[in-house]
Amino acid sequence: MLTKFIFNKAKYLASDENGNEVFLIVDYENNKYSFEGKGTGKLREELVLIAKSLLKRKHNVNFADHVRVY
Repeated sequence: MLTKFIFNKAKYLASDENGNEVFLIVDYENNKYSFEGKGTGKLREELVLIAKSLLKRKHNVNFADHVRVY
């Protein structure tokens, strides 16, 4: 039986209406985030809020009880 399922690192691709793309890299284990790519200040501002929300909800959380294999 699965007893541990914790997010470690994730990479998300985000883009805006102007075609700017930025990768948001979230390091859940170390409670940090960073960016790759050229994005506008507005896009990065939105991603900062998203990253903080993700880290608040998923840092060191064991999702073993929430994962189902079908």
